[in-house]
Amino acid sequence: MAKSDKIINKNANKMMSLGKMEAGRIVLFRILIIVLADIIIGSLFDFVKAEATRELAFHMNVHPVLKVVFGVLFAASVVYFVLMLVKKKDTSAHIMTPEMILGLALFLFTTVMFYDHFRNTPFMFYTLMVIASVLYAVYYIYTILLYKR
Repeated sequence: MAKSDKIINKNANKMMSLGKMEAGRIVLFRILIIVLADIIIGSLFDFVKAEATRELAFHMNVHPVLKVVFGVLFAASVVYFVLMLVKKKDTSAHIMTPEMILGLALFLFTTVMFYDHFRNTPFMFYTLMVIASVLYAVYYIYTILLYKR
């Protein structure tokens, strides 16, 4: 029998089998998706808050609908996340993973549910948004890029 130099890791995923350039590209796209979501959500928040009549119309007509829509979206993302866990499908090399979809849906849902609190203290909303995005980016850079050979 010949010796094998390869060590088989049963916990290895597709992301670890990629090269450093491919993994870096995927991490960059993930971070860009989160930054783009932050920019869009922050811009819409500012747009709604800019004028009192616009905010009243939003609060009376659009806000209740968004609560239901983002609640359903969050529930659907939980189902999708659980389905991928049960099937044990490796989505680590995908640009948008089920964890990201769940996190983004949770962020949208909490933003809509706590809109009344955030409109009174918008600096808290922006601070939480930036902190969550930075922690997300540091997590992906640290766990994926720094451990690549």
